[in-house]
Amino acid sequence: MTELRVLATYGHPDDEGQVTGTLRSLLHAGAQVTLVCATRGEAGEISDPALATPETLGYVRELELRSAMAQIGLFDVRLLNYRDSGMDGTPENDDPRCLHQQPSAVVVGEYVRLMRDLRPHVVFTWDPQGGYGHPDHVAVHRHAVSAFDAAGDPEAYPEAGDPWRPRELYWGARTMKRMASMWFELEKRGLLPEPLPEDRRKRLENALAEPDPVASIIHDVSEHAHHKRSAAGMHRTQFGENSLFARIPEEFRIQFYGEERFFRARPGGQDAKPESGISRLLALAD
Repeated sequence: MTELRVLATYGHPDDEGQVTGTLRSLLHAGAQVTLVCATRGEAGEISDPALATPETLGYVRELELRSAMAQIGLFDVRLLNYRDSGMDGTPENDDPRCLHQQPSAVVVGEYVRLMRDLRPHVVFTWDPQGGYGHPDHVAVHRHAVSAFDAAGDPEAYPEAGDPWRPRELYWGARTMKRMASMWFELEKRGLLPEPLPEDRRKRLENALAEPDPVASIIHDVSEHAHHKRSAAGMHRTQFGENSLFARIPEEFRIQFYGEERFFRARPGGQDAKPESGISRLLALAD
């Protein structure tokens, strides 16, 4: 059993799907894992009006997140008190309560306090582009990376507790490319409920055209694919009966859910060949 401590932080309930299999693997190895979600996703979709209203969506999505993480045995789930910023150009983007509008020093200070309290060896977060550029994804990336660098500095945020320097920082690699390939496979098979909107098609095409991001870890999580799918299914307001995830053919479920890739951003410098599995992470504990 490991003494490893892990912190994963993302912008909205359901963002954590890119790391669910790895978190379950770490939990099974005895790691202490905390998930921090920066917002409650109040600006998200509502797949079925019987599930939520715009006024209750944040509360419902918090319950969905906790239910999703229970599927993998993760119960230390924390939410920051910021509002979903919505996409660029939407009214939610101008809400002074939203994450996108917060001063960096305030959010970074909150993350530094969490890191000094939880003392994680490993931190997972969004990539610099936030997957597809959502303002909250990008903000979480920026603030979490800044906090990772500041948490061990005794002169930074002295009011946030005793310094603690996490050892490694990771973000997802190839997350959007895998998603794009699945959308187009479903379209080819005639399994989409409606044609792809042109703006989404363009984003997916751009994702496929990009070279594969550098991966430091390629982790086979196929043994946890069932639990990953169950966790995703808890986000019912976002993934209804007509969602992408509900339409993935059985023969593609392992392909979609069975592998997770991560880039090691701290410390910098990559090995010539990505590591297979999480043995490196498990060796990082005190």
